[in-house]
Amino acid sequence: MNTINVNSEIGRLEGVILHTPGVEIEQMTPETTHHALYSDILNLKIAQKEYSFFEKVLSTWCKTYQVKDLLKQVLQQQEAKTKLLKTILKRENKEFLFEEMMEVENNNLANYLIEGYPYKDGKHPKEYKEGRFVLDPLYNLFFTRDASSSVYSNVLINAMRTEVRDRESFIMESIFENLFECKIINPKLSSDVTATEGGDVLIAKEDILFIGNGLRTNKKGIEFLAQYFATHKAKQKILVQELPQTLDSYIHLDMVFNFLSSNECIAFTPLICKNNTGFNTTIIDIDNGKITYKEATNFIEATKILGFDLRPIACGGTDQWTQRREQWHSGANFFCMGEGKIIGYARNTHTIEELSKNGFSVIEAKDIVSGKENLNNYNKFVVTVEASELPRGCGGARCMTMPIYRQEVKW
Repeated sequence: MNTINVNSEIGRLEGVILHTPGVEIEQMTPETTHHALYSDILNLKIAQKEYSFFEKVLSTWCKTYQVKDLLKQVLQQQEAKTKLLKTILKRENKEFLFEEMMEVENNNLANYLIEGYPYKDGKHPKEYKEGRFVLDPLYNLFFTRDASSSVYSNVLINAMRTEVRDRESFIMESIFENLFECKIINPKLSSDVTATEGGDVLIAKEDILFIGNGLRTNKKGIEFLAQYFATHKAKQKILVQELPQTLDSYIHLDMVFNFLSSNECIAFTPLICKNNTGFNTTIIDIDNGKITYKEATNFIEATKILGFDLRPIACGGTDQWTQRREQWHSGANFFCMGEGKIIGYARNTHTIEELSKNGFSVIEAKDIVSGKENLNNYNKFVVTVEASELPRGCGGARCMTMPIYRQEVKW
């Protein structure tokens, strides 16, 4: 059993769950991209090459786990396998597949649950023939951040906003129930209209969360979390930022804001730092069961009220056009491997330049993988991953990581 411990966004990373994109992302067609939550189809070979550098950098830093490997371990346990299959098939109205899929060899079953279960002529209802799959592929699984979130010593099994991603949360719930030692928080049990996703949940401190309210995480989901902490913790604060619902690039809070260190953050400044944006910022204060709400002028001001002194580094630099362009391709979506030690896409050149101006040594991922550079020789750095295909999936480095263990931070 592995324990869970994530009390910040910046503590040195010691364990993280990943999923290397596989053939599931190659199963999209132009007609199904919207259903799959994409705006375009991806080239698997290029995406995997880009991802390999990302994964290898993380593997030099900490212990990495692959979802598929963990799922295979779960499926070896007959009771867990039965429960997981029943849960998935009931949710997707495919219970007629249960006996058939229970007979599938476990390694193959893990592949089918991720890559899709193909239609078999004469065996499955003909309505599935045109789509090729009776169970759809998990097109978004390489964004491991969303379906589950480590929250302190707990794991939040997120109530996904879209049905096409529900299976991801069921798989992650089974993994944490059977392979990890943790308490599970499951908002899906409260209501079908409750929605939370991991890209909206940032662990600021051991008693402070930052949460986005937008396309994916709704007010019902935030209310559930407030009530949960009112019941389970004496004191907890939640900073809620309302997000635009016009562009997919604003899909989660971590697409416009992320911690870089205890006193630095990356921010899409037009939304995070300005007043009168038209999007509300609210502080929820939970004190011995009592919940109170207070409005703030903007997100960065609200962080000051909560005791942070964060210096924003602008995603895209100072020009409004480059800010918009780079935010679109995850220019604010950096991932902390430790305090002042971050990784993100090289394509966001103006953002990388801003980080360099603020003392971050710029290191190419390929130089770490080849052994030319050693991250331990740097106190403060940004690892840049060359990527053109991965960003088209509408997610960045934080989206592709689900931390399960970080060292404590001395604030």
